[in-house]
Amino acid sequence: MDLRKIRKLIEIFNHTNLTEIEIHEGEESIRLSRATSTLPGSPQQQVVHVPMPDTQSLSEIHVDDDEVEDEHTISVLSPMVGTFFSSPSPTDDAFVKVGDSVTVGQPLCLIEAMKIFNQIEAEHSGTVLKILKDNGDPVEYGEPLFILSE
Repeated sequence: MDLRKIRKLIEIFNHTNLTEIEIHEGEESIRLSRATSTLPGSPQQQVVHVPMPDTQSLSEIHVDDDEVEDEHTISVLSPMVGTFFSSPSPTDDAFVKVGDSVTVGQPLCLIEAMKIFNQIEAEHSGTVLKILKDNGDPVEYGEPLFILSE
């Protein structure tokens, strides 16, 4: 399946009340699932590094003007659909706060998808200007999570 088909499936899935869908095309298959209730920090928690997709593939995603400071800022976009968490567990401090300096590879947040916690890391160094999501907020593919200054 090509990326356009997968994006379209995600878009359609997000506009339905389905909790899970699985599609097979030849030898390839994809399953989309919504978490019904997940507690961060559960014993089954697994952290997986997911690299951000190429920014060229995200070029058609619209970002509201009020979320972008100026041309010297960088938006950190969600590489997947899931639930945003700012810390590894409810009792731990957030990975980053507004005003923190970040370096390439530094963890910024977790996105829980299909009961797997995916660590999102900084692709650029900079200073955190805005955190656009709160703990437990749903996030979409390509949705801005943080605004960093260059």
